[in-house]
Parts: sequence; structure tokens; C-alpha cells
Amino acid sequence: MIASDLKAVIAGHTARNRELCKLIESKGTNLTAKRTIDLHFWADGQLAAHRLANALRERGWSHVEFNPTENDNIWNVEVHIEASVIDIVDHGFTEDIARLAMDNQSEFDGWGTSL
Repeated sequence: MIASDLKAVIAGHTARNRELCKLIESKGTNLTAKRTIDLHFWADGQLAAHRLANALRERGWSHVEFNPTENDNIWNVEVHIEASVIDIVDHGFTEDIARLAMDNQSEFDGWGTSL
């Protein structure tokens, strides 16, 4: 389930990020304004979910949640952070967060925010 090609993962996020930025701007939203951003991950099991949650908390992000899915081998991990859309779509951030996920037997699935 977990992707193993970091470059491919980043390329996929970069393409989605471009489209999300277009959509958000079309709604008249400022991409540089700080807002609550939800980061979404899939983890290979409960242990990986705990490890990823701890790694996210070590970054100072305290609003971390994780839950099993209908498939016992896959867990959902989410963290709510305060950042701008521009911060989140930055290539360096995407690479960093995707690598963090991969290092913890997980996959960065993307982000979302309320408009």
C-alpha cells in the first residue's frame, strides 16, 4: 500500500497542489494567509500510525488523530496545523512531509482546508 518512490509521490502532490491553488484562488481566498490545514496520511498498521503520530508531535504539531480503517492493516492519521497554503504547497515542505511519512511506514495522502 505504501508508495516507495519518493520522486513519484512528490510529483503527484505537486500536480494536485497546482490544481488546489487554482481552485482556492478562484474562490477569492488569500494563499498567504495562515489558516487551519489538515494533513492526511495512511499508515501500515497501528504501530506505524503511532510512530507517525509521535514524529508529527515532535515537530510541535499537537493536534494529531489516528484511527483504524475498515482494513485492520491500514490506519488513518491526521494532523491539524496552522500554516498558509503557500507554505503547504512548497516543494521542500512536500518532500519533507512525504519523506517523514515514508520513514514511518506511512504515506502522505495530501492536505485540505476549509474555505
